[in-house]
Amino acid sequence: MQEDTKMIDDLIRLDSGHSPEKVLKDIAYALGQSAIVAITDRTGKIVYVNKLFTKIAQYSMDELVGADHRIINSGYHPPSFFKDMWRTIGRGGKWRGEVCNKAKDGTYYWVDTTIVPFLNEKGRPYQYISIRYDITASKESERMIRDLAYNDQLTKLPNRTSFRKVLHEEIAQAEKKGAKLAFVYLNIDRLRYVNDSLGHEAGDYILSVVSKRLKRVLSEKHVIGRLSGDEFGIILKGIRKAEDAERLTQEIQQFLKEPIAVMGQSQTLSLSCGIALYPEHAKKPSELTMKAEKALSVAKEHGGGGYEVYQHGTASKTLERILMENELRKSVHLGEFHLDYQPKMNFKTGKLAGVEALVRWNHPDLGRIPPDKFIPVAEETKLIAPLGEWVLREACTQARKWQDSGYGPFRVAVNMSAIQLEEPTILDTIKNILDETGVTTDLIEIELTESAFADREGMQEKICEIRALGIMVSIDDFGTGYSTFSYIKELQADTVKIDMSFVRDIHLNEDSRAIVKAIVMLADTVGLNVIAEGVEYEEQVEILKELGCREGQGYYYSKPMSSNDFEKFMGK
Repeated sequence: MQEDTKMIDDLIRLDSGHSPEKVLKDIAYALGQSAIVAITDRTGKIVYVNKLFTKIAQYSMDELVGADHRIINSGYHPPSFFKDMWRTIGRGGKWRGEVCNKAKDGTYYWVDTTIVPFLNEKGRPYQYISIRYDITASKESERMIRDLAYNDQLTKLPNRTSFRKVLHEEIAQAEKKGAKLAFVYLNIDRLRYVNDSLGHEAGDYILSVVSKRLKRVLSEKHVIGRLSGDEFGIILKGIRKAEDAERLTQEIQQFLKEPIAVMGQSQTLSLSCGIALYPEHAKKPSELTMKAEKALSVAKEHGGGGYEVYQHGTASKTLERILMENELRKSVHLGEFHLDYQPKMNFKTGKLAGVEALVRWNHPDLGRIPPDKFIPVAEETKLIAPLGEWVLREACTQARKWQDSGYGPFRVAVNMSAIQLEEPTILDTIKNILDETGVTTDLIEIELTESAFADREGMQEKICEIRALGIMVSIDDFGTGYSTFSYIKELQADTVKIDMSFVRDIHLNEDSRAIVKAIVMLADTVGLNVIAEGVEYEEQVEILKELGCREGQGYYYSKPMSSNDFEKFMGK
């Protein structure tokens, strides 16, 4: 695009022996083979358009010539936008910008626009040539990624990242005005039982109903966000005292308890809430969130279905949590964990592309404890460091065994949390394990959880050093929490894993298909591989292939399995 405008400047300097109008028309014709071109007189009246202009604007040449560009004005840009443009070109300068126009049928389209003035012998513009390129598709992709990064796709509420940003802003405003506010941490009790008995679609429906009811019961001045699977955050503004927050919380709980009809059954929800007040309980957003969460833990400890206001000195650990932490600490040392492996398949070839190592805990007395229960505790207590070291060593040892036995080659992916990356000796730990096991780095992949991208500057150097070892890095659960596309470019990862929430209904939901398409297209621009999580149906595979996704992982291919079963899966 810049080369085109440079070409115009060069041609104008040439003494061609022809009139400026003839030179201008020749330039317009040449550009018209690939660009959207229009020529206007000094007042802005259109005197020439090419066929690409008529095609995108959906007006005929007769309708455009003699008119001005207000005919395609979308109203998207403020008057100051065009005043600045005319000020620049009116003084003989070139102008470039992205413009949103409106076609004849009312649809909007975006064009990257360069306007070059042609000057008379007195140095005043007498005509302008505008060169445009259609960038509608890329702008739509940017919009989708922006929506993906800041909005929860199921409930259409702000996600954790966006909510945290708003909380920072609201606290800053409250501090400036000397106002008070409350943070309510809301949890749907036992939603997992609905998922287990009726399926995730039923659970998703309940979450969507809850979000709609929250919007109805609260005025627009309050802020609602979805923080995780079954947890919501609410910022109550205009709060004068704790009783105000308690009254509103009770109203919320009562409204949400109205039965919900789902799959022929009536579900009455139980909701637990934790309340923390600014500035009484905390003045920083992170502390306010933490104290609301502590209050929620107390409400859950009391059986759920109620609410608690944070009390100074509140114990942060429930009996269940204390038991979990003690047993986790012992089990790390006793080696009561094992790894299961889930294959990643190449969509095009149908062959094994890699495998993810997943840590499992079968406690001798408590039975099987799911990762979403013990991993958060391991991270909070920093036990994730020795546990993560064991997982990496075990996975590398297994990868070396498979390599020596003639399996593969394929990469073994290991999950690593931000807590592990913060360890000052993490790089030495990785190097030592690689040396001990003798596995080659091209067979190992590190999957970073979304929280690893919260502190981009702090993590960037370590991630680059990990990649410098020859280990591939992937971004897990892309599309949730912190993992926005801008982070991908900054951290130079190798792969993005599209979160299963977008894959689960891709064969039913056009929005999910559009989001996946946008992710794939933008990932392609920076040379990233894309893998889809949660693939369960053949129809999903076909759609993902069509959208350009290269690899898939999920129950359609296999559940996580032991190393022995995985070897049978590989056919040996």
